[in-house]
Amino acid sequence: MLQEIIKRTMNKVLRLLLKLPLGIKLRTLVCKWLGINCLSGGKISRHTLIGDYHNLYLHNNAEINVGCFLLAKEKIEIGENSTLAYGVMILTSANPNGPHNKLSKLYPKMSAPVIIGKDVWVGANATILPGVSIGEFSIIAAGSVVTKDVPSGVLVAGNPAIIKKKLR
Repeated sequence: MLQEIIKRTMNKVLRLLLKLPLGIKLRTLVCKWLGINCLSGGKISRHTLIGDYHNLYLHNNAEINVGCFLLAKEKIEIGENSTLAYGVMILTSANPNGPHNKLSKLYPKMSAPVIIGKDVWVGANATILPGVSIGEFSIIAAGSVVTKDVPSGVLVAGNPAIIKKKLR
């Protein structure tokens, strides 16, 4: 019991430390203590909310900017050199309050990982829904809602996001 209280308290202290203006090396160390799977150069800005740190995988030089919300009940993988701009939301689960809400019969609880390839730029306030994979060298335009997989080398925009341009 005491060990569980110490563990929860330590977790809260580490989460608070992430909100401070720490140097890159200290921030990386705090991320590792929280259980984030972060390779060299991965950056998480202050004021970022993450559901479960153990399900977050940051590859080399991946970056999460201020105000992002990552509901990591399942795996969220952010590829090498990829960037989440300000206010990006990534969801790995959805539940319409079943069984209390009658809509849960039409839309049952779902949970699925989100995979973002390397060299991807996710624009400000974009939302990525559960189960989506984003191919490498792609751009998600600001404010887009990504409901389906995005192939490599494209720019997508809109709600729902659709391919607007091929980049290669």
